[in-house]
Amino acid sequence: MKKHLKLMGQILLVVFALYGMFAFASQVISPSSSALADSSTSEVVAQEAVPTPRAPEDLKNGFFVNLTTDDIDRAAMAVGLATKVRKNTGKPVTIFMNTQGVRLVDINIPQNVHKSGSTIHQMLQMFMDEGGVALVCPVCMKNVGGLSEDEILPGVIIGTPEYTWAAMFAEDATVISY
Repeated sequence: MKKHLKLMGQILLVVFALYGMFAFASQVISPSSSALADSSTSEVVAQEAVPTPRAPEDLKNGFFVNLTTDDIDRAAMAVGLATKVRKNTGKPVTIFMNTQGVRLVDINIPQNVHKSGSTIHQMLQMFMDEGGVALVCPVCMKNVGGLSEDEILPGVIIGTPEYTWAAMFAEDATVISY
């Protein structure tokens, strides 16, 4: 059993290393920068400020939710639990949407109302209003969801390794997956 756990840990490490390389490469290759030049007037238009990753000591004993589905019931459970943990404990809570989960933050997809009376967008906004951090995988966002940065729900952060790994591998963090 220990051998299997060790092997799974090594595989997970390789997967995240590859994810980091792809995320880094997609940002380096991307034409975006801290300012965009307007070719017709040579004016510089400032972009929104990029959020700063949280310090490791601020993530200690945190709660990390890996959300890989766009199923409304599973997503509602994940976001609802994350919101309750954040609200009731004050712990740092991060939701990381990847694979099919990236569709949850697509502003172009019409939102169904969950049995609870809210859409997933509304639930995510409540989570972020409580101080939770919502991340979206940059590789999945582009390759699975076909999304650009301006097509994701406002407040959701592009989950570069600095954000994702810091929260997932924080000291004494609890990680769950939906």
